[in-house]
Amino acid sequence: MEAGKPNVAFAGLGAMGFGMATNLLKCGYQVTGYDVYQPTLDRFIAEGGKSASTPSKAAEDAEFFICMVVNAEQAGNVLFEKYTGACLTLPKEATILICSTVAPADIDVFHKKLERTGRTYLRLIDCPVSGGAARAADGLLSIFAAGKEADLVHANQILECMSSKLYKIPGGLGGGSKAKLIHQIFAGVNIAMASEAMGLAAAAGLNTQEAFDYLKYSDGNSWMFSNRVPHMLDPSLPPYSAINIIAKDVGIITSTARDWKFALPMLSMAEQLYTTAISAGWGKEDDCVMTRLYLPNRPDLVTEQVKSSKTSETPQLQFHDIKFLLIGVHVAVISEAMTFCEKLGIDTDIMFDIVSNAAGSSAMFSLMFKDMQKENWSLGALHSTDLVRYQLSESVRKANAIRYPVFLSSAALQEFYRQLSTFVNTARIG
Repeated sequence: MEAGKPNVAFAGLGAMGFGMATNLLKCGYQVTGYDVYQPTLDRFIAEGGKSASTPSKAAEDAEFFICMVVNAEQAGNVLFEKYTGACLTLPKEATILICSTVAPADIDVFHKKLERTGRTYLRLIDCPVSGGAARAADGLLSIFAAGKEADLVHANQILECMSSKLYKIPGGLGGGSKAKLIHQIFAGVNIAMASEAMGLAAAAGLNTQEAFDYLKYSDGNSWMFSNRVPHMLDPSLPPYSAINIIAKDVGIITSTARDWKFALPMLSMAEQLYTTAISAGWGKEDDCVMTRLYLPNRPDLVTEQVKSSKTSETPQLQFHDIKFLLIGVHVAVISEAMTFCEKLGIDTDIMFDIVSNAAGSSAMFSLMFKDMQKENWSLGALHSTDLVRYQLSESVRKANAIRYPVFLSSAALQEFYRQLSTFVNTARIG
């Protein structure tokens, strides 16, 4: 431990949490870890950390308490459990950092519970993270931090240690979680859409390696597409992330949207796909196996078609048809996510910076954001979306002709038609 560095307690040493905690050790902090899995604690001790048997013991003498558990229920138990909660022993002026992905309403619950139990002497920062286990271990996460300005200043050094992109979200507690949820709308849809696109290439008999090589350099590309498809082509590659993980985040978003009485048709369709996959028993498997939903009779077809002799000259369906599906879905998601972003009161220019530099990014997000921002995210107001709608419609028609299900693409097309109808009717009234 470096002289002058505060003590840190860390709850939740899972894949992300372990990397974050060991990175803090490398930054010179003395870190006491808590986790329910003893082998993980043993690994952490081997890395130079300390361990505690309860959150309250970990919190003793800690200036910062970082919570990186699975969900809000676990976070509540770690902080407030009657006999072992961290709040029992945290010193005055200690700072609680909620790095888990939870609903904005959960942050409000934690804050009110601190007030109700007379622990207003504890600082609270809402700071979910994004980036994956490898980036966590290298201190290269994106962090969306919100809270009182003085608390953010106080925690700045430790937040900087864990991140390469630190966003301070205006508006107080809850802002960080809102920003994370908006980003995860893009991530949640784009992961599922990668499977829809590559499944279509395989179903059409195209060479899936050639399809990927074409699409990843096209306007249909997204960060998730480039990241996930290599594993579809070669399942021997290390897994990325389980279906359960993205399904959890998507469920938090759709639940929050219901609280706000806001419709998220694209994300809701993705949620149903994840729910179906989990019901099939695939929840712990890599989210790349979502292709099975599209190819139930030949679940390995995307891998098999890596060596197919067919190319983009196949008259039935060509690479650019798949590109148009991807483009249409990405544009529809911009409209959906950014309208919800404004509803939640998050600055859209800050959100542009966040998404552009994170896993939710896509080529169309960069190309269309500013124009769609000027038109209040409408899919009906811009002439450029007329061409997107037409190309999407033609590609959906071709997919239907070969009896291939395009769940997300069809949902996107319906959104284009719905918003066009709204725009036209509004113009007539005006």
